[in-house]
Amino acid sequence: MRPAAGSPAVSARRLSREERKAETRTALLDAAGKVFARRGYHAAAVDEVAEEAGFSTGALYSNFDGKEDLFLALLQREIGRQVDAVAAVVADRETLAERARGGAEYWIEFLDREPELVLLFMEFWAFAVRNPEVRSRFAARYAEVRSSLARIIDQGARELGVELARPPEQLAMAIDALADGFALQKLADPDSVPDELFGDALAMLLEGARRR
Repeated sequence: MRPAAGSPAVSARRLSREERKAETRTALLDAAGKVFARRGYHAAAVDEVAEEAGFSTGALYSNFDGKEDLFLALLQREIGRQVDAVAAVVADRETLAERARGGAEYWIEFLDREPELVLLFMEFWAFAVRNPEVRSRFAARYAEVRSSLARIIDQGARELGVELARPPEQLAMAIDALADGFALQKLADPDSVPDELFGDALAMLLEGARRR
């Protein structure tokens, strides 16, 4: 029996080659996130990622140059997601201090929810800074974080009518450094680090950066 016109079998649009490739790439990145978080960067293998995604190793290598390229692509995607989430959290707050605390609260929740991703990032950081070829690519991803934070800071200052005594790029660098340092302390000894401390520190930093 032939399916009736308009039924899913007839109306479903066949994906283009580019769309299939994009779907495969997304599935591989999703699988990489699970495998890297579960095994760590060094212990993870590309064939394990391919198996997790339900593809061959050849399919992985047709989308990524290797494990380093796969991880950097995953890192770039996660950066975009986290920056978008922070921007949404702070958007409606009425002062710089409130926006700082809102962003800090999100970071604390992320640390509690997905500590393995933060540890994975730190593991790759230690690897990348010892490898000149990887370091430049990793630094470029790191710069994307600072650039995105700088845009959030600059937009917030404009919306609130605040003039900053320091360029947003420098404030973003300071905030990024505080976030990484706080994560190290929190993951090493969670009970000794008050959750509100990071928000207070960011609020003081941004309030101190106002031009008087």
